[in-house]
Amino acid sequence: MRISVIVPVYNVSAYLPRCMESLLGQDASDVEILLVDDGSTDESGALCDRYAASEARVRAFHKVNGGLSSARNYGLRNASGDYVVFVDSDDYVDKEMCRVLESRIQEACGADMVSYDGWEETEKERSSMRRIPVEEALVESGSAYLLRNYRNRNLNVEACLYAFRMDFLREESLLFREGILHEDVEFTPRALLKAKKVLTIPDGFYHYMIREGSISTGRSRTKNIEDLFATLGEQCALAEQQEPELCRWMKNAILDSYLNMIYDARMYRPQYRHYIEKSFLRGKAATLWNHFRAALCMLSPRLYCLMNDLYKRLR
Repeated sequence: MRISVIVPVYNVSAYLPRCMESLLGQDASDVEILLVDDGSTDESGALCDRYAASEARVRAFHKVNGGLSSARNYGLRNASGDYVVFVDSDDYVDKEMCRVLESRIQEACGADMVSYDGWEETEKERSSMRRIPVEEALVESGSAYLLRNYRNRNLNVEACLYAFRMDFLREESLLFREGILHEDVEFTPRALLKAKKVLTIPDGFYHYMIREGSISTGRSRTKNIEDLFATLGEQCALAEQQEPELCRWMKNAILDSYLNMIYDARMYRPQYRHYIEKSFLRGKAATLWNHFRAALCMLSPRLYCLMNDLYKRLR
C-alpha cells in the first residue's frame, strides 16, 4: 500500500525542515511526499527542490499562488498513492503515522476515509483535537459517523485528521473548493456524506501548530466571515437532503459555527453587524443550550458576546 503525503508550501522556510524531518522519518513500506510550492516568495521553493533532489520519496512541484485548496488539489492530481493524507508545512506528524495507518486500514479491510487524532499546540500548551477520546477502532458509514459526532459536538473537520482512499476521491469527484477560507468546513462533511465506510482509530499523529500570522489567527475577519457564512448556508441546503435525525443535528452544528463566529469576530461591531442574519438563527437548535444562545444573540449580539465572556470567566 502506498500512502501519498501532500504538503502545500507557501513562505514557510523557517518551519518546513521540522515538517520534513517528521515525514522523512516515516517507517512505512511505501510513502511518497509531494511538496507543492504555491508561489512562495521566500526560500521555500528552493528548499522543496533540495529535498526532491536528495530524497527519492520526495517530489517537488511549483505553481502560481492559488491558496491552500488549489495546492492540495494540485497534489491530488499528481499523487500515485492508494491513500492520501494532508500535512500543512508548518505542522508535523509522528514518525509512525504512515505505518500505523497502513496496519489499521489492512485490519479493517479498507475504508473510504480514516479518522485519527492530533494535538493543537502552542509554545506553552498542548491539547487533544478530539473533545472525546476514542478507545478502540470503529467502522461505520459516513452518515453514521457524522451523526455520532454532531450529537457529541466532537466532529473534527480538519482535513489533516483524515486519510482518504484515492479511488474514493476520484470516483466521487471530491476536490477542495478553491478561493475560500474555511475550506475544510466545506470539504470534510461533503466527503463524509459520500463515504460508505469510515474507520475511526484511537491513534493520534498530527501536531497542529498555532502561530501568530497564520490564516487562522490573522486579524482580518471580513473574508473569514463571508466565506464561512456562505459555506454554512450551503450546508443547510445539504442538511435538508439527509434523514431527519442527521438533518437536525447537522443544523445544530451549523448554528454552533455561526454563533461561534459572531462571538470570535465580535460581530456586534459596526463593520460586521450587517453580516448577521437573525432569520438564520431560527429553527436550527437541537439542544436547550443552543436555543438559549440563539435567542440571546437574536435579542442582542453585543449582549450575547458579553455573556460568553462571563461564562468563560466563570468556567
